[in-house]
Amino acid sequence: MKKTITLTNGAAVDIYPTDSQQKIVLYFHGGGLIYGSKNDLPSGLRDLFLAKDCTVLAVDYLLAPNSTLSEIMNALEESFYLLKESVIGNRPFGFCGRSAGGYLMLLLTKRLLAKQLSPDFLINFYGYTDLSFIQNERQLLPLTIEKEQIATVGLEGTIWDDPLLTRFLLYHYAVQQNLLLEYYDVDSIEEFSVADADLAKFPRIFSSASTSDKEIPFSYSKKIARLIPDSCFKPVYYLDHDFLKESDNLEVQKVLHALEEWL
Repeated sequence: MKKTITLTNGAAVDIYPTDSQQKIVLYFHGGGLIYGSKNDLPSGLRDLFLAKDCTVLAVDYLLAPNSTLSEIMNALEESFYLLKESVIGNRPFGFCGRSAGGYLMLLLTKRLLAKQLSPDFLINFYGYTDLSFIQNERQLLPLTIEKEQIATVGLEGTIWDDPLLTRFLLYHYAVQQNLLLEYYDVDSIEEFSVADADLAKFPRIFSSASTSDKEIPFSYSKKIARLIPDSCFKPVYYLDHDFLKESDNLEVQKVLHALEEWL
């Protein structure tokens, strides 16, 4: 049965326990770092982890533009250490991230490796290693979001969670107006990049993405699979960016089956 805890830094974490609790998976949701929620963990993915005796920790993180990317990463790293002390202990653990959550997962792994600490495994669904692509024009919605449509979205105060996806239009407004770097308060994208040399030191990884992804370039997942020594890459073809939502799709089921075998 799921229970929710709140860490001393303010982050909430949903815990899905198993009887044996042999391994731990920390899950980071997507949403372009602006919207989204730990509640978006797909039931098929959650049940797969539990069936493999992996206790799941679905973790909130700070959202932009209320917080800068630097603040988001510092708080996420703090959340990890708090969970390591209170829940994970000495058990094997891994990270699972979707889209922007995959990006944060990779940045966090880079930070931990620099401190001689590393997850035992990584699971990447259409994540990315840097922010260079967000400066390119992308057509993600058929309609233009007007500033008036986001007027009621709160941009002040700390935001950890967006369970009703009230910030969805804010994200797409930022994409259309090329404001993401401003929202993240990033002057140099190199500071928030995972270099090829970093990836070569990463633990084993399972990765999947769609060849027709319009939001995150497919090339990121290909590079991750190529450069991390012990990797398993399962591409899908002609599906949308966040294809994990398509739980009844046969290709998605094949990916989940491959992940189950890999774990």
